Amino acid sequence: MKQTIRLLKENFIYDAESFLTEIRKLEALNTQQLNWKPSMDKWSIAECVDHLTVTNKLYLDKIEYQLSLKKIHCDDSKELVRHKILGKLIIKSVDPSNLKPTKTFKVFYPTSSQYDNSVLKNLIETELKLIHIVKNSVNINFNNYIISSPVSGIIKENLCDVFEIIRLHNKRHLLQIDKLLSLAQFPGSYSVD
Repeated sequence: MKQTIRLLKENFIYDAESFLTEIRKLEALNTQQLNWKPSMDKWSIAECVDHLTVTNKLYLDKIEYQLSLKKIHCDDSKELVRHKILGKLIIKSVDPSNLKPTKTFKVFYPTSSQYDNSVLKNLIETELKLIHIVKNSVNINFNNYIISSPVSGIIKENLCDVFEIIRLHNKRHLLQIDKLLSLAQFPGSYSVD
């Protein structure tokens, strides 16, 4: 289905704000719960959160730089999203409906194995900056801003790709966090209500 850039932006803002609501609920967790892992080869909630911060911050820096250089305008209520070929592949791989586990690149790895609640604050701060950028980009043509992927300078993505990747990647890891919270062996009691 074809979508306009404005609809992509609206979807991003809506999902990002919902995502923040869920992340803020995790502030009720203690340090043990944040760092608990079901096994050594699985990530903790804190590692998932830090992975999202690392990933989104790498993109955020490139987005801010590109948008500071120039403003490319369009009627974003009419301009259709044009994902790049590699962007489409990445979007498909991070989509939460894709149940196939995917390996992440080292550049996106969590920075530690033990965290405190500041890991949540860092993600919230990064997400708020992304929301601010999108809210302030009315009639900015995200198709025409091209950045290099943090993985490799060879991989080029436009901002439509990037914001869709971030949106779906956040959702994918939120599901991973929900699964951790629902495990019977998760320490202590936790309610997501």
